[in-house]
Amino acid sequence: MPLKNIAIGLLMVVLLSILVEPLIEIANIMREKIIIGSALTNSCRAAEERCIDFGKQRDMDVEIDADLFKDYFSEAFESAMNVIRTPASGTTMTFTSDDGKYNTFTVTLNISNTVDAFNGKRITEVDVKLKTRYKFKTKYLKLAEGASGTSYDMLSERMLLLRVRN
Repeated sequence: MPLKNIAIGLLMVVLLSILVEPLIEIANIMREKIIIGSALTNSCRAAEERCIDFGKQRDMDVEIDADLFKDYFSEAFESAMNVIRTPASGTTMTFTSDDGKYNTFTVTLNISNTVDAFNGKRITEVDVKLKTRYKFKTKYLKLAEGASGTSYDMLSERMLLLRVRN
């Protein structure tokens, strides 16, 4: 009888670890989504504050320099996430992790200047989209990812609407 109880105990430990590990991974995913989202938001705000053309604000227009926005955004994002920007052209930037904690981040910036139909003032809209493949932390899910070849993509989007209101 005692050996049967030990076997049942070991079986319960193995089954519980198989059931608990995905829950732990879900908690890790939520934590990383919060970290990435706040880094993205803070990087957008830092870039916005540093690249607005203040000379145009007198006329109630908002314009930003797209290249400066991209540079300031990448500087803030690199600092927040401990990543390095790899050289790229256009509106898409890629960031690789210094410490291997994250997979490659792909950030797409779309900056558009429009005129407000109501008052005729210039408005700048910045759409930021981030995509990365989640790097699993627990043993069983790493094995499952390797065996099935599937991955979990994390997406985060922000939209900045820059306008001067009187």
